[in-house]
Amino acid sequence: MSRFHKLRKATANDIFFIRALEMDPANIFVHCWDEETHRKYLKDPRAHYLIAEGIQGTALGYAILFENEPGIVEWRRIIVARRDDGIGSAFMQAVIDRFTDEGASMLWLDVYEENERARHVYSAMGFEEVRTEAPATDSDATLVIMERPLGLAINH
Repeated sequence: MSRFHKLRKATANDIFFIRALEMDPANIFVHCWDEETHRKYLKDPRAHYLIAEGIQGTALGYAILFENEPGIVEWRRIIVARRDDGIGSAFMQAVIDRFTDEGASMLWLDVYEENERARHVYSAMGFEEVRTEAPATDSDATLVIMERPLGLAINH
């Protein structure tokens, strides 16, 4: 069994892994991007593609975040290959620590209102629900916007 060990920056060689997780039917709340879109964003200095690695260097999951304004970071995606063994929480905490250390002041994300599991995890990681809004697509789903100020101690 692999456990989370460290973060590393994703490379173009990780796109197959990233897309495989996006297309997994278990990840119904995750949007899929094509290979070209991932290649474009990997080169974008605002984009942060991070891979969760196990002790043996095995990729366990990935996260995509965007810093569209200084210090304010949007968390676009996080997916782990295996659920319910603590990898996701450890990975999230490592990402939060990284951006805290880099001086960011706020992480924010949106999550589908019906995705109660994710909302629970994000709340446990210190994110607070601040508002709801309609998505930019034709969907009738509601998005919940959650924020987490950085530099504050959060009890898990």
